[in-house]
Amino acid sequence: MSKDVVELGVGIDTARYGHHLTVLDASKHEVEKPFRFREDAKGYQLVQQLLDRLVRKYGNVHFRVHVDAAGQYANNLLSWLQQLDYSMTVTVGQPARNKAYRAVHFDKRKADASESKACARFAIVERPAATAQIPLAFLQLQTLLSQLAAIARQQTRLVNQLHRNLTESFPEYALVVKHLDAQWSLSLLEKYPSPRKLARARLASLLEIPYLTQDVAEQLQASAKATIAFQQGDVAEQLIVLKVREIRQAQTSRSYLESLLESTWKSLPDGPHRRVLTIKGIGLLTACALVGKIVSIDRFETAAQLVGYFGIFPEEVDVSGVDRDGHPKSGSQHHMSRKGNDQVRRLLYTAAQVAVRHNPAVHALYARLAARGKPYSVILGHCMAKLLRQVFGVWKSDTDFDPAHEDAPETASPALEEKVVGHKVEHLPPQPVVTTTPSSLASASADDKKLPPLDFRVIRQQVTMQAVLAQLRWQPTWKRGAQWRGPCPFESPDNTNPRIFTVQTEKNVYCCHGCGRQGDVIHLWQQHCGKNEHEAGWDLVHTFHLTPPLLKKK
Repeated sequence: MSKDVVELGVGIDTARYGHHLTVLDASKHEVEKPFRFREDAKGYQLVQQLLDRLVRKYGNVHFRVHVDAAGQYANNLLSWLQQLDYSMTVTVGQPARNKAYRAVHFDKRKADASESKACARFAIVERPAATAQIPLAFLQLQTLLSQLAAIARQQTRLVNQLHRNLTESFPEYALVVKHLDAQWSLSLLEKYPSPRKLARARLASLLEIPYLTQDVAEQLQASAKATIAFQQGDVAEQLIVLKVREIRQAQTSRSYLESLLESTWKSLPDGPHRRVLTIKGIGLLTACALVGKIVSIDRFETAAQLVGYFGIFPEEVDVSGVDRDGHPKSGSQHHMSRKGNDQVRRLLYTAAQVAVRHNPAVHALYARLAARGKPYSVILGHCMAKLLRQVFGVWKSDTDFDPAHEDAPETASPALEEKVVGHKVEHLPPQPVVTTTPSSLASASADDKKLPPLDFRVIRQQVTMQAVLAQLRWQPTWKRGAQWRGPCPFESPDNTNPRIFTVQTEKNVYCCHGCGRQGDVIHLWQQHCGKNEHEAGWDLVHTFHLTPPLLKKK
């Protein structure tokens, strides 16, 4: 920039109804008296009059404008500044960083005036590069995402309020029903808002409610007849009905916003951001959230920076209290970090669950970590990070997602880059040895004599029951410690009893009370692939990329 150009720093602290402005010269002295201006046409006119006076006073002047963007309150201002016909560099600062900068230089004052002065000082001293203007369609996307997140929080609050009401009028209900805001649950509570009415209802009438199973209906009626609730009567019932209707209204608003989000996505300009939707597991809502928060992938130099931006990593915490079944909780648990954007984290968690079944690279990562005995929540966290790395790849390269490029082994994180369990016999997870299958095969059939005999004992130690079930894409419907239950993976998904298949994860064994099948991981895989034990063992070796544990000759 020419030496004859006079640079002035303009700092603006934004708020809901109006903003505060300060102008500093290169010596960090105020050239005009700071003032407030309203968020309307007259307020903006005052700012333009100030800029005109400064141009007349200094002649060839360049304005370095730094705005403390307080959410959506700065959008109108930024759009207006970008349209002004002045020599100007407009930058946008993050509120947290702006406050930290103000605390360093103006630590004894905490007010709008000091905030805007800190912004002006930052502009004239640090001379930041201009912030790229966000296209209108992306701003609309961000607004819709913000509204959707607010509705989601409101729905969560309403469900919690419903839970509190039920605690006083029907505490047993939440012990039977896991998701209070499920449609069948809301219909049931709206029709039978008290234990007294539910206990007197005919079972046939209850089963007319869609998706309410007979097992759950019978449990609820039995609980209603023996309830310990102290609050009954008309008022308690009306409070339940009111809260149910509020939840339904929130669900309707949420669905409407999601439809608006879909139309806004279609109106976005063409660009590499649309490649995100080609990744298996990422749906439209997740793609909208990612693109709306990222806007430009050039903000991130590496995939690791993108993963860190959204805070996708697991944390271990100590737990206490009791679980839903009344058992005391102790020790530590793993959960996803809450340091990132909660909306993106929630959507990515669901996307990872889908990707485990349909995205080859994510499925392989899930299987490898499950084989090492990692907790489910930790594995899902790594799968979420994997999805973000795929987002970074397709967006940066402007190419559709191609599973063929995902063949290379993927380590879970820098902290987990040691060799995956199973590549060396000496790296074995601490699993009990189950001897329901012979430890060796003395003789193989004529068809598999070419394959040397395996040490099944080592295979059982290297491959856990969780890993095999994950490979079969089986999900439990009930858990209590090491005991899992769910539908039999070998029967039709339409079977009437979804909890006949029992798994003991500590003992690495399973039993189906319907078809009668039982055994360990080798038996389970044998039933899956329809081969004999020797062939099933070799199939496990190939599927989980193990070093074949050959049986040593005596």
